Amino acid sequence: MVRYKARYLLITIYYPTEPTPSSSNPTLPFTHPSHPSLTKQSLSNLIRDSLALQFGDYGAGAAGNMAVKYFSPATSTGIIKVSRAHYRMLWASLTFIKEVLGRGAVVTVVRVSGTIKKVQIEATRRAKEGIRRAQGVGGEGVGLDVMDVMGDDDDDEGGEGEESEGLVG
Repeated sequence: MVRYKARYLLITIYYPTEPTPSSSNPTLPFTHPSHPSLTKQSLSNLIRDSLALQFGDYGAGAAGNMAVKYFSPATSTGIIKVSRAHYRMLWASLTFIKEVLGRGAVVTVVRVSGTIKKVQIEATRRAKEGIRRAQGVGGEGVGLDVMDVMGDDDDDEGGEGEESEGLVG
């Protein structure tokens, strides 16, 4: 039996042409929600078109095994599954996407992993970091510290934090 090896790409879409309201968070530039009509299917079609444009028939054929597993218009974050042999080509075509639904956009790949679980963990970590940063700027919470981002042992489940602390000292 042959095993299908895949890569999962965590992407974020930034909208740099959006005007920034004066009350918005200055530490989170370009983070605007996507239009609600941007769904997994429309994002998939956009990516397939970009693959076909950049890599021709070969890119269109490689897009056959690509799937958007998750997309949140609120956070403009998504997870894409593609074969291990074609993930670099997908990454390159994402780089060349210049607009999404008529709005100027920049698509960045945040993380590449062989399992969807690691990508989900990274997406959750980045969302928590954004919430902490927004609370710190708004004055209702404490500011974001480098140690909060790097060593967040208090949010772990199953006692993993205690084990890592035992190894350190």
